[in-house]
Amino acid sequence: MNSHQGLDDVLQQLGVGPWTFCFFTPYFLVSPVLAVFLIGSEFMNPVPNFTCNVSNTSYTSFNGSECVMVEEERVPVPCTSWTYDTSVFHSTIAMEWDLVCKREPLAPLYQTLYTLGCLLGFVVSAYTAHRFGRRWAVRMGALGTTLGMVVLLTTPWLNLLLVSRFFLGVTTATMISPSFMIGMEVCVPRLRPTVGVVLALPYALMMIVFTVLAYFIRDWRPLHAAATFPSLLLLLLAVYLVDESPRWLLVHGRVHETVKVLQRGARLNKVMLPETTILTAIISPTSENYRVTVDKPLEGVNLLSMQTVTREKQENLQSTCTLAEPDHDPKSAEQDDSDSICSGELATIVLGAEDGLGSWWAGPAGLVRTSCMRKIMCVLCIMWFLQGVVYLGLPLNSDVFSSPYLYMALLGVVEVPAYSLPAPITQRLGRRPVISSCFVTCGILLLLLLVLTFTTFYHEWISLMLVLLSYLLVCTSYQVNYLFAPELLPTTLRPWGTAACLIAAHLGFCVPPFLTNYLTEEQTLLVFGLCAVLAGMLVFLLPETNGQPLLETVADLRERLSHKKLNTTAEDINKP
Repeated sequence: MNSHQGLDDVLQQLGVGPWTFCFFTPYFLVSPVLAVFLIGSEFMNPVPNFTCNVSNTSYTSFNGSECVMVEEERVPVPCTSWTYDTSVFHSTIAMEWDLVCKREPLAPLYQTLYTLGCLLGFVVSAYTAHRFGRRWAVRMGALGTTLGMVVLLTTPWLNLLLVSRFFLGVTTATMISPSFMIGMEVCVPRLRPTVGVVLALPYALMMIVFTVLAYFIRDWRPLHAAATFPSLLLLLLAVYLVDESPRWLLVHGRVHETVKVLQRGARLNKVMLPETTILTAIISPTSENYRVTVDKPLEGVNLLSMQTVTREKQENLQSTCTLAEPDHDPKSAEQDDSDSICSGELATIVLGAEDGLGSWWAGPAGLVRTSCMRKIMCVLCIMWFLQGVVYLGLPLNSDVFSSPYLYMALLGVVEVPAYSLPAPITQRLGRRPVISSCFVTCGILLLLLLVLTFTTFYHEWISLMLVLLSYLLVCTSYQVNYLFAPELLPTTLRPWGTAACLIAAHLGFCVPPFLTNYLTEEQTLLVFGLCAVLAGMLVFLLPETNGQPLLETVADLRERLSHKKLNTTAEDINKP
């Protein structure tokens, strides 16, 4: 029995209960805060209409410009103060620091610096989640986010505001991926699609709540404080309720801690697990410093029946577990691993450099050390970059509609079915068909809207309907992809691989602010449509993960891919 199969069997018996819900709590609170930071600039940093405040009656606007004024026939001088239209927004960052005219290029930095901070944050997240654990990364991220928000809401200086935005990008990104992984790693395989959807719903609901708050709170500081309140709950409650991920403990050789975590889960969920020795043998841990060998195979042991067997039968079933120093001879280790796979008599796995063990750079190197990981990461990063461009580009294009509040609220409404409908569909059809069909259809709708802009059939309600359908589809694909990518990656490299995907997505997030500022509406539609179609075509270069257990090591990934290749070859040979 492989280690991930034994652990999945134990998690299956634990089921879903109070202990499991504790692991889901962090992402329930992280995702609403992420929604505010990611799309909040639409309500906190818009640039309303403005007029130049002429210093005295002898000055007039120069050629209708609101940035330059002139006194009769003298040389034009720059305008130094402005009056803003407060009919929609009472106070914004652009209004408070006059981010207009020559200072206009500073306005997009509010959004861009956050996404750039996320790039660094995902690297920090991958290292801390891999080195110190998922729970530790969430705790540090929650503390840093709280401190960053205090600075952002109280600073009187623009430079410190921008620095705090970058810092918030680092801290929120530090806890995004670990908070999601810590929930998915304790979830039973059959419920993983459903849980992945449920975890994303708070983000969609927050978009609606945030729009309502923005409608009633027109000043950016009170709005920001009210919308980011869930982060305080995360700091005060969630991080103290969560155990460390048993999968992370297992692959790092912390066997006794893994057993304690599982036994605590059994107490909270009110189920029974085998005694400590048998439970240790079942999960068959892997470690960089130790390895566990099981003298008797446990494939025939039924976890459910272990609750009622007598003491004598438990002693007969009990396997002898020994901790031994790993072999330093590569040939010997390779032989042990081969024997284990071929005969099934030993459940021995030794982690190596390909699993990111060693120096600090071994983790990122593990993503490209083997051919199978290089292919998977290359395709994933391109896909996530393209979907990042489309996903953030549509909300940031709200200025083309007459009511930004209605537009953003409708985007939040369509995210709810986008995150709730995929669960039964992906469970039946698989991840790849759903992701591909959503991306391609989204691209076709955006290109259709581009064509309609040159015809007499173009109206705002038609444009709104097509954009909402496109956003529904890209959100659906994004959600399924958020589940698909961690399932493709082994536990040893999951933090680094997920971080690489999120970095690619946030690089894509950096593109829309400049596209919407410097390109026409037609040009942005063309870019978004082509990105969606290309992403939909790339997904079929990846293997399907529907119904498969999570992988623990790169060796497990190679074994699964080799079995798939052998099975495909056998089917081709048997074809008439």
